[in-house]
Amino acid sequence: MEISLASVEERNAVYWRSRARESRETARRMISTGPRQGMLQIASIYEKLAAMAELDPLPPALADGIQLSPRS
Repeated sequence: MEISLASVEERNAVYWRSRARESRETARRMISTGPRQGMLQIASIYEKLAAMAELDPLPPALADGIQLSPRS
């Protein structure tokens, strides 16, 4: 399977690192080991997406206009 980062949000490493941080914070609050491990795996995937986004960065004009909204 090939993954491409097409949208502005998908090409922003800050966005993916934010998602990874949220996933790790959620994992810390979990009691059960299985779901906690699943959340940590998701965080790892988000970190890989951030690394991919760094290899294909946004043009500066687009990156300056991005505002990330907090997730609820």
